Amino acid sequence: MTVLLKQLFSRPLFAVELLAVSLCIHLLGLASSIYVIQVLNRYVSHGLDSTLVTLTTGVIIAVIMEFGFRQVRMKLAQGVTVRPDYQLGVRLFERVITTRSGSLDRLGPASQREIVASPGVVGRIHSPANLVALMDVPFALVFVGVLFLVQPPLGWVASGFLILAFLVSILGHPFLRGLLKEHSVASAEVSALGGSSMRAADAVRAFNAAGFLLHRFRDRHAGAIHVQRRIEARRELIQTAAQSMGALMSVFVIAEGARLVVAGQMDVGLLVGANILASRAMAPIMRFAQLGAALAEARRAMETLGSFSRLPLERAGGAQVKNFSGRLELKEIAFAHDDGSDPLFESLTLILPPGSSMVVSGANGTGKTSLARILLGLLEPTRGQILVDGVNLDQLSLAWWRRQIVYLPQEPEFIEGTIRDNLIAMNPEWSDEGMNVAIAEAGLAKFLHDSPKGLDTPLINGGTHLAMGIRKRLALARALGGEARLAVFDEPLEGMDLPGREAVTTVLARMARLGRSVIVFSHDATLIRGADLILNLDRKPVPELRIKAPRAPENSP
Repeated sequence: MTVLLKQLFSRPLFAVELLAVSLCIHLLGLASSIYVIQVLNRYVSHGLDSTLVTLTTGVIIAVIMEFGFRQVRMKLAQGVTVRPDYQLGVRLFERVITTRSGSLDRLGPASQREIVASPGVVGRIHSPANLVALMDVPFALVFVGVLFLVQPPLGWVASGFLILAFLVSILGHPFLRGLLKEHSVASAEVSALGGSSMRAADAVRAFNAAGFLLHRFRDRHAGAIHVQRRIEARRELIQTAAQSMGALMSVFVIAEGARLVVAGQMDVGLLVGANILASRAMAPIMRFAQLGAALAEARRAMETLGSFSRLPLERAGGAQVKNFSGRLELKEIAFAHDDGSDPLFESLTLILPPGSSMVVSGANGTGKTSLARILLGLLEPTRGQILVDGVNLDQLSLAWWRRQIVYLPQEPEFIEGTIRDNLIAMNPEWSDEGMNVAIAEAGLAKFLHDSPKGLDTPLINGGTHLAMGIRKRLALARALGGEARLAVFDEPLEGMDLPGREAVTTVLARMARLGRSVIVFSHDATLIRGADLILNLDRKPVPELRIKAPRAPENSP
């Protein structure tokens, strides 16, 4: 509710226009009550048909005008809500692509889905229809004010029930927010189970995991349904309470009005009209009560987005090193995960001269991929410095730095789109000729030739439907999109067939001949033998570094 009102008053001109149109709508809404009073008091008493025709014509005109004003108000409300919805979605996406990768790692799949879905939830609830419903609430005072003019006792009766109905609606929101949070967690677990079962369909069947998953799904699904039923019961309680207030208000208005009629202080026409006025006053409160669950859901979504927005962003801006040579120095680098586990490595110090190669070896879980991501600036070390040609990486532009690196990750990930989209994402100006050279060098030409759509083949679900070897080849071709001075390959031979392994080793050999600095994370004996430096992460806590005689590039004098 607060966000909707902020959206409204962030554009003062629209707010004034909406308020003015709303006032006209509710003033015109008085016509039906006045019509009933006049028909009962004037036409029924005197029986003049011309009076009935005049009154009926007038109220029809008022109804048509009210309808027109409501359409105008809805258009104005759309102007208030559409732009914030668009901006919210864009801001979220900007956050998603600029938040530190290490922070995103700590978000589970369920939390990630909830965050991505939150702008849709907010947009659906913070709709123009709900905005005008909220705006109608204070205008209930128009009808109450007329009631006070008709008979103050009736105004006081209506005011009391309106206040009670409004309080019931407001006080129910906090209870709904708690249940909605619980339901969000339960639904996310159900969704995660369903999604993982579809992605790992072969594993579910091959390892007879269907019974285990079905038991877990039943438990989670039952919990989600139970919470949903509690939400529905609470929502129904709030709405029923508000409706009961409306019914009781009508009873007391009629009872008090009847007493006043008997006392000769008002007539029957005024009594019927007063009851209509009281019902019109209660209508916005009733609708507000119906919005309670939706507004609580929107607030929950906004809280989710607020928590996500507080995650640290990647560093923006920074310096650049002119003519980067490929020299890299690590000083006292240490890294440990935030879960309190022991450091993967510490006091890591080394110098990688320009044009030299290093192999980082170690068993699974020793920190090879973490170190690769640290070098890319995707993770931040617990302490220590990375120097690029003597300049601290913390002072450099991350965008510039990543353009200096040919990066092949251990687990290739791709954006939603075609193969062409993924190849040119890093280098939009990459020519078809240069792309075809990289495709051939990565050993991907045959696969694309055999694919009916070639480069326009869509990558479904980030390319997970492709064999690992093809994904590695595609990632290798993507990595070759720039002329970088440093190559970082993480387990490049893993999942590759013999032609794929040959393609990777050929690329590495070419880079070595060109004097590029190369860092390979692997335990492959062939790669280890050809390296100038060998870093062993199996040695804890300080890795073991072995240095061989540097190898001069073939094109050096």
